[in-house]
Amino acid sequence: MTDKKYTHKIVMYDVNGLVRTARFKSENQAIHFIDWAVMQDTKFASDNSGIRFNMNNIVQINPFEVIEHD
Repeated sequence: MTDKKYTHKIVMYDVNGLVRTARFKSENQAIHFIDWAVMQDTKFASDNSGIRFNMNNIVQINPFEVIEHD
């Protein structure tokens, strides 16, 4: 289960077909991740939980989603 402090996520797929999930505390931070990581063509990007993603290995980035908590 995802920590309740994270409200948004971005699901990505890497070159090996593995699912990578970035978690964020706000919609604005999720949008900023996409803008900074993709548009700026950066090699590494981190989410709010501190996970670092090698963007060179990412082949698909889905739009951000709201995390549903029970």
